[in-house]
Amino acid sequence: NRWSDHPIDQFILKSLRNAGLNPAKPADPSTLIRRLSFTLTGLPPTQSQREEFTKELTEQSWKTAVQSYLDSPHFGERFARHWMDVVRYTDTYGYEWDVPAKGAWRYRDYLIRAFNSDVPYDQLVREQIAGDLLPEPRIDQDLQLIESHIGPMFYQLGEHRHGDSQEFEGIHQEMLDNKIDAFSKAFQGLTIACARCHDHKLDPISQAEYYALAGTFMSSRWISRTVDLPERNAAIMSQLELAKQKLKQAMAAVWIEDVKAKINIQNLDGIQPPQKLPIGDINHPWNEIYKLEGTALKDHWLKLLNSHISEDKKAEEFNSANYTLLADFRNGPVDGWFTDGQGIKYIKTAGEFTLQPGDHFIKALMLPGIATSSLSTKLNGVLRSPLTRDIPGNFLHVSLSGGEQAAYRTVIDNAFLCEKQTFLATDRYQWKALNLFKDQPQRKTFLEFTTKTSNPNFPPRWGLGTKLTEAMETSPHSWFSINKIYSAAGPGIPHKRLSPFITLLQSGEPKSKEEAATLYQNWLITIIKAWAVGTATDEQVQVLNNLLQTPWITKSRNHATLKPLIEKCDQLQQELKTPRTVNSLADHDGGSDYKLNIRGSYYELGEAIPRGYLRLLAENNQKTIPFSSEGSGRLELANLVASADNPLTARVYVNRIWQWLFGTGLVDTPSNFGLLGGRPSHPELLDWLTQQFIEHDWSTKTLIREILSTQTWRQSGMTSLSASEHDPTNRLLHHFPTRRLEAEAIGDSMLATSGILERQLYGKPHNPFRTAEDEMKRLFSGPIDGNRRRMIYTKVTIMEPSKFLATFNTPDPKIPTGARDITNTPSQALTLLNHPFVLEVASQWGQRVVMTQEEDPRRRLENMLEQAYSREIDPAELNLWHSTLLKLSDLRGATPDTIMKDQQLWTDIAHTIFNSKEFIYVR
Repeated sequence: NRWSDHPIDQFILKSLRNAGLNPAKPADPSTLIRRLSFTLTGLPPTQSQREEFTKELTEQSWKTAVQSYLDSPHFGERFARHWMDVVRYTDTYGYEWDVPAKGAWRYRDYLIRAFNSDVPYDQLVREQIAGDLLPEPRIDQDLQLIESHIGPMFYQLGEHRHGDSQEFEGIHQEMLDNKIDAFSKAFQGLTIACARCHDHKLDPISQAEYYALAGTFMSSRWISRTVDLPERNAAIMSQLELAKQKLKQAMAAVWIEDVKAKINIQNLDGIQPPQKLPIGDINHPWNEIYKLEGTALKDHWLKLLNSHISEDKKAEEFNSANYTLLADFRNGPVDGWFTDGQGIKYIKTAGEFTLQPGDHFIKALMLPGIATSSLSTKLNGVLRSPLTRDIPGNFLHVSLSGGEQAAYRTVIDNAFLCEKQTFLATDRYQWKALNLFKDQPQRKTFLEFTTKTSNPNFPPRWGLGTKLTEAMETSPHSWFSINKIYSAAGPGIPHKRLSPFITLLQSGEPKSKEEAATLYQNWLITIIKAWAVGTATDEQVQVLNNLLQTPWITKSRNHATLKPLIEKCDQLQQELKTPRTVNSLADHDGGSDYKLNIRGSYYELGEAIPRGYLRLLAENNQKTIPFSSEGSGRLELANLVASADNPLTARVYVNRIWQWLFGTGLVDTPSNFGLLGGRPSHPELLDWLTQQFIEHDWSTKTLIREILSTQTWRQSGMTSLSASEHDPTNRLLHHFPTRRLEAEAIGDSMLATSGILERQLYGKPHNPFRTAEDEMKRLFSGPIDGNRRRMIYTKVTIMEPSKFLATFNTPDPKIPTGARDITNTPSQALTLLNHPFVLEVASQWGQRVVMTQEEDPRRRLENMLEQAYSREIDPAELNLWHSTLLKLSDLRGATPDTIMKDQQLWTDIAHTIFNSKEFIYVR
């Protein structure tokens, strides 16, 4: 007990004494501060930190040092990267095309913020399992962000296949298995995925329990979600709405003058094609009469009236007999249809419009309904249908327009990287007939209309849609609008109604073309006036959309009256912040139980298994814990997992923290607490730590602070022969294990030591450096030095991860990783010698040191070595380095007068330091 009275130390000492062993002596202050800095931030200590914490190391100064690093913003980066291993973090989805994982980097930033803020772990668990369902989600007012809604991106990491199971059976099943595997290993330390084809061979987990969980995850829709607070753009949107109203009134006045000036016999005659125009075209009446005069014109005008009345009645009867109105959004939301996004607006009156880029600022007016771009194409939105099995008829008929990579999609069995995705490129409303796949009622199918920002499959694989430029991929501008939705038995489209043309033809009986032109003019002016005051009918707005295809009304941005108003709208649009979205889950439908796959076969289905959770946690010998929710049951699952009564959740996480602090967990298989997993080296200690963790509100930082205050963690790495013989793997912790830095810490340490590290947090990932690119798979090369940013911001691509990081054992991003492999291979040594990143950073360090005012090469060497090793340099060691410097200078042909300014020489020294064992290891 003279060693320590800390409870953790007493657990450790008891085991050591039982084995006849003693703990190692305390580590020296320099070793401790370097160990502490790398453990909590993944970075070497700065010079000021070394000086402050090593001049006098007391219990109080140690607590101060620990707290300082816990308070560092880089703490969140370090522990987020640890958790990213556990949840198989990826920025892409792998397989043949490596499609981007929308919002993955926002999840990474969410983790950094959460660890820095010490969000209780039970809250983080709930957020990642069911953050979208929490009754009181966690909000970040400063960022105007719903943090909890980012959590379910956890499910949408890892490898995911494109296509769907209707095309190729197994697509959604593989994705589902990936989710179950990640969930069970990350939060429970169990291998539930082993029960996919049969009962677990070793652990008490049945095949039925696997499919009870499968039903829970499949009951939710796998979608993209907006994570912004509604007020994020609210003020600018209000200003923009007022600005567009002013513009609309000015447009109406200009258009009326245009019609008065341009709707005359000469212009009407000049636009007529040689062939006859179809009924319903704005020019059809004039096309029929422009060669007539007098009585013939009058008689034909009457004939046109009768034919329009007749055709309109036929259209009404045809539409009534063949189409059933499912959704008319002009009066607001429709039951069973689901929306998301800042741009979504229910339009009550016809005639709103989208401001378009280019010389022509307007291309069409909107019909009443639902639209994403009534204010700006920069805003996002999505509309999702009910499950198609609940929709009458075989086809859905949608009157819609859209552009800039907006799309409509058919999502089958939650395969969100679907191939049934068509991009919209139509400014004017068109009818689209969409198959409801009623021949496959067993599948969970829904339709989705979405802007690119809300599309989980954008950008899609190469070849699905048009070839995309970088600007097309990165620009948030995208839009769609939907008027009405009908169901029908067949794919034919509804017939056009002709009421505005009947109004024109009923407005008079022209005896000359002059009179007919006047009727035309008055008719269009009446429609424009109705549009200006918001009383235009759908059919009248369609006439104006026809008119916009002619040269008769102004569309130019440069019109003297309209230009300043358009520029004001453009300015406000630029001030809009781009919506933030992540791939996620949503409980839109009632829960659906999943059928057991007999022997894991997709084609041999058993009974449907009620949604629920493991009987391990059940009472009274229940087969499972059934969910009472009518929805998926994810919120119940989250509460079961995040409960203090769950015997695994806190234990598994406490063990992970221990592993991240010592290199190995008390259970050395951190994602497997089952029979094949390791036994705890100190089971009572694990129980005690778990209880303490729960009692201290599941605080990660409190737990870390407690462990780092121990003598156990502050031991040196020195070991005795007796200890090595009795406990060669150091499971009893008779010394602190020396270990190699993780891949990211090696790269970060190079950047930090050389003085070029960009310490900015958050943001989009950058591509790793590559020697060859593949445009089809979006495998592009990034800057050699990674923009000098930490390695956590390097894009994780499944198809071709960063070769530098992979060489030093970053995990396979396809699957959850509890503990990284630790290897010592020739390729690692060759990487430190030859990789362009290492050479580039060494070069930049060499360039920096020759710019200093130092005159003594020994002093410069000493400074560089102290920066690299975080300790004072022994004179004998310094002599060896100085000797090396002189030998290198001879090889480089440097003279004593040029040594201090020879950049290549000091680059060689930097490169040599990077290749030393001490640089990449922490003691």
